[in-house]
Amino acid sequence: MKKTVLLVLSCGFILGCGSLNKNGYKNVDEKDVPPKFVHDFQTRRQNVENVSWQMVDSNCYIANFTTPENNNQIRIKFRNTSVETYWNVPLEYTPSNITDYIKENYDGYKLTQVDIVEIRRQKSYYAQISKKKETKTLEFDLLGNFHKVVEEQ
Repeated sequence: MKKTVLLVLSCGFILGCGSLNKNGYKNVDEKDVPPKFVHDFQTRRQNVENVSWQMVDSNCYIANFTTPENNNQIRIKFRNTSVETYWNVPLEYTPSNITDYIKENYDGYKLTQVDIVEIRRQKSYYAQISKKKETKTLEFDLLGNFHKVVEEQ
């Protein structure tokens, strides 16, 4: 009996984790996204056909897509109070000010992802760095000047 209960619990855990992606957000169908977020997305991006949605929590959803014009990967994070847009920057196009700053101030860290992020009409670079199991996100202005370490929300 104990083995059966353990087996059922294990299967449920494995199936539950299968719908999560590498950042821990749950993949959801568009029909499960609040209509106000879907409408806002469709207003902002009329030409996008293949959108995948993720649920961060009940008040936050992310639309992931690739632009048809230039194949750029974009994420738009919808919250009840704000909208954030993330444009992926290929690592080879990272401004040298940013890579130099990381080399000088974060010994042993590796640059893993760079995005241009727009929050409330303000654009910045977000550079994600990692060292072993530790990950940090650094914010830079568009000239590559360091601003702060971004607190995860």
